[in-house]
Amino acid sequence: MKWILVTSVCVLMVTATERLPAQTKPESLSGIERLEGDWVRVDPNGSGDFGGLASTFTPASLTPQGAAAMEAGQRQAAAPRGPAFAENARHDPGVPYIVVSRPCGAGPFGSGALGINPDSGGIHFVVHKDAIIFAPERGGFRRIYMDGRKHPDLSRWTPTASGHSIGRVENGELIVDTIGITPGLVTAGGWRSVETRLTERFVISPDGRHLTINYRWEDPAIYQKPHEYHYEFDRLPAGSYGLEYWCDASDPAEQQSVTPQSQ
Repeated sequence: MKWILVTSVCVLMVTATERLPAQTKPESLSGIERLEGDWVRVDPNGSGDFGGLASTFTPASLTPQGAAAMEAGQRQAAAPRGPAFAENARHDPGVPYIVVSRPCGAGPFGSGALGINPDSGGIHFVVHKDAIIFAPERGGFRRIYMDGRKHPDLSRWTPTASGHSIGRVENGELIVDTIGITPGLVTAGGWRSVETRLTERFVISPDGRHLTINYRWEDPAIYQKPHEYHYEFDRLPAGSYGLEYWCDASDPAEQQSVTPQSQ
């Protein structure tokens, strides 16, 4: 079994000879209450690095309109935005460039983006009868409403990175329906618009220690057929905790530029 233990700056993979005790006692909970607690994404295929986790996923089948939208979005993301923005293009040795644009800004994760597709950082769930909070370690949170409400009218909705999510329980599994997400890339070559619908199915193992999230993206304007893949997680060991994301805007290091070194 492979555990991925995370800090805010590094990822370490180790092999466990025995399963560590869970952060919570899932056998004492029932239904989706077993989702409560801390989880971390795992590498079930032994790919060895984060980039390889999606290597076995079936690529998205895009419509011509969807492919054009994705190409336009990629061009926009790569377009020069001036010295006020950070960027990650390759630079020649000795040429300084800005790596932090807005010290202590919310960044891409402040509005819950990692609650849609978690990366290697830990995640935490708080389960309540009216809502479930999905809180990634590296900032932001996502709220899944469980009180029976409907989606808002998209014409009156301001898109966010986590969209508007409503959940229900079917056969002991959490089913979440989400719309209103900001346009952007989707895992395994997909694209999304505000109208794109995401359906997630959260499946917890009988012993409560393993979680699978099945993703299904649907949008007839973008996909020739629904785009599906899944992520797998293990419950974190006892004593695990989320690291505080600390930023001091008065710290010059938060707005520095760097000079690439010769390789």
